[in-house]
Amino acid sequence: MERNQILLFLTFLLSAVATVLGIVHIATNSGSSKFSSGTGGGLFQSNEIGAAVVSIVGEIHSGESTYDSTGADTILRELRDLEEDANVKGILIEVNSPGGTVAASQEIFNELMHLRKTKKIVVSMKDVAASGGYYIAAASDYIFAQNGTITGSIGVISFSPNFKGLMDRYGVSVKTFKAGKYKDMYSPFRDSTAEEDDIINKQLMDTYHKFVEDVAKGRNKTVKSVEELAEGKIYSGEDAFRNKLVDDIGGRREAHKKLSELCLYEGLIPLYEKEVTPFDRFLQSFGVLFEGSAISSKKISMMLESPLLVILPSSLGKWNL
Repeated sequence: MERNQILLFLTFLLSAVATVLGIVHIATNSGSSKFSSGTGGGLFQSNEIGAAVVSIVGEIHSGESTYDSTGADTILRELRDLEEDANVKGILIEVNSPGGTVAASQEIFNELMHLRKTKKIVVSMKDVAASGGYYIAAASDYIFAQNGTITGSIGVISFSPNFKGLMDRYGVSVKTFKAGKYKDMYSPFRDSTAEEDDIINKQLMDTYHKFVEDVAKGRNKTVKSVEELAEGKIYSGEDAFRNKLVDDIGGRREAHKKLSELCLYEGLIPLYEKEVTPFDRFLQSFGVLFEGSAISSKKISMMLESPLLVILPSSLGKWNL
């Protein structure tokens, strides 16, 4: 009996060690840009002409991507690796995102605009490609959307919770010590002043105008024409096509064909996608997050239900949202 207990304990211990090692292996290797064939064939070799698939999924934020969000650092690393490979002639970007933070969306947009000088870029929109998702899509040569895609939402929002009324009701107060008149401008413990509201609104308008200007630049449109379609308005894929926010109606098949044409490739250019191991898929099915910024990203994602580009004050990162 005692021998069986020892064997059972050793089996459990070995299983636990193997599981931990597997998780560590996935966590340390999931950020690498390994692409395998999405149209049949073996691993992507440097002497093969092809195009790469890059996915923008979930909320967009700075840092590393997780299984249900897009991190700018991860995407920028992938794009720069692809830029260095002369045999990668194009990039198919699949967008399924309601938006995210300003700086992360801008970083990816700017990198794609730079990459567009040497590579052909086509976007295929899925369920949602709004705000930050549309911001990124605007940097491509050609955009496809499905009829039922939700897109547009060219707008910016900033918010901070205000607990003052609740605190007054229960006689709770917070004493703040600060060096700098506006240091607690986003404080949830008091009402903001008119002067602070003016500062925040200016910040929002500066970001909004930059958003509109970048969309105009990416889409080769006038700023005025984009402004008429902006103001946070959302569109179906059909509406977006009629208003020339997207170029055509279609999905991956149509986007793949168009990318092949732009790359001057006879037939369909081979597509290569980032490798996902069976263990990756197993973890993803349970929503397990193992990347560095996963926990904070999950908290922030609760604030991003509306498909709008978001300015997050640093103080919000301290709250258990």
